[in-house]
Amino acid sequence: MVLNQQKNIFSYNSKYFYFDISLIIFFIFNIVWVLFDSFEPSFQFIQYINLFEYSFLFGIDGISIFFIYLSTFLIPLCLLFSFYNMKQKGVSEVKMYQSFLFLTLFLLIFVFSALDILVFYIMFEIILIPFFVLIGVSSYRKRRIHASYLFFFYTLVGSFLMLISIFSLYSFTGTSNIEVLLNNQYSFYRENIVWLTFFISFAIKIPMFPAHIWLPEAHVEAPTEGSVLLAGVLLKLGSYGFLRFLMPLFPNSTYYYSPLVILIACLGIFYTSFVTLKQIDIKRIIAYSSVSHMNVCILGLFTFHSLGIAGSIHLMIAHGLVSGGLFFLVGMLYNRHHTKLLKYYSGLVYTMPLFSFFFFIFIISNISFPLTSNFIGEFLIIVGLFLSFNYYALFFTLVGVFICTVYSLWLYNKLVFMIPKYQYIKYYNDLSFLECSLLFIILFFVLWLGIYPYSIFSILDTSINYYYFDLLYK
Repeated sequence: MVLNQQKNIFSYNSKYFYFDISLIIFFIFNIVWVLFDSFEPSFQFIQYINLFEYSFLFGIDGISIFFIYLSTFLIPLCLLFSFYNMKQKGVSEVKMYQSFLFLTLFLLIFVFSALDILVFYIMFEIILIPFFVLIGVSSYRKRRIHASYLFFFYTLVGSFLMLISIFSLYSFTGTSNIEVLLNNQYSFYRENIVWLTFFISFAIKIPMFPAHIWLPEAHVEAPTEGSVLLAGVLLKLGSYGFLRFLMPLFPNSTYYYSPLVILIACLGIFYTSFVTLKQIDIKRIIAYSSVSHMNVCILGLFTFHSLGIAGSIHLMIAHGLVSGGLFFLVGMLYNRHHTKLLKYYSGLVYTMPLFSFFFFIFIISNISFPLTSNFIGEFLIIVGLFLSFNYYALFFTLVGVFICTVYSLWLYNKLVFMIPKYQYIKYYNDLSFLECSLLFIILFFVLWLGIYPYSIFSILDTSINYYYFDLLYK
């Protein structure tokens, strides 16, 4: 009897170990948030790690703190959601998921706090490994192997060019420290070449058109936790690279190539918005919507206006919350009925009213309804495009917003209304208490950022003014 009790205690501890540690890390970063000085533009909480006679430098500023906080917020929720899969996939497989999710948490903290461009690259690449495994072993379809290799090689090949440029910068300056590199000037030819290699690497990770092919495949084959982190955090690595390296280190090339970037972003918004209309898989619809939203974020960055840049960062954080909530909802539906195809669902308002309620809130957040988080970001980007006289980009952004409204409401109508299709699914059960609690947590922050966006802008104000062209007070 004593042995059985010890075995139960051990199984409980091993089951909740990663979840408990992730909650502790989230609590620590809440303390960091409170202690963070929003009026200090430079890096804070700087830490040195000496390894192999090389000093690794880490720190947080008013931009990276949001991405770290988003990572520490989403991963405990993913670990909590993974408990639902233990009966279906087995304890051992879910524990493997949890270990890779926990590894991803540490890698994301390191990649968003790295103040050394070489360390950033190493963490930027290592983070591919847990996602490669999660996508490759998540389902029983052979297509998952294709999706995992597509994801891995797209991002790895693009990043190889960036590695060459990092060594080129190191040979030229003798350092890979970001703060030192900010004070260096480069020849027109060198800066343009390095800028292009960095841009290709970050554009694939975002992803921008036409390098977006890997994302829908990865989302469809990834488990729910993997999809939440892909859309919520991993896509932000590319845009964070734009913010941290591309724009501050190479401002002349950023201005020089800005028409090209704006053109690619506009094509991406236009193409993915229309492609979404013909999808029959719910995950693919949300995945293509993520591509469109991330391209809108890039347009905001290249307005070179404080409102556009602030709106872009706000939309990145908001999109991480909203897309995460949508993928959680799709995962809850898939766990019950084991299909993501749209044709099998209808009339969920009669059989799953709680699911229909949450899905409605996240859908209207996805279309940037007022008082939701996406509205603030997209509105500021549109204002920034208008004030910077990018009228063509403004037109494509408005078209993308309109089509997003069309396919989002069409998806909600197909799922929730009309007559239930009992010939396909005979038995339904609504969301559990824990599932509702998980969604309420995300929903609280979605509404908080829509009603009180100053909680973000009060910190962003100083950092954007410090790094990006001194436009805030003009």
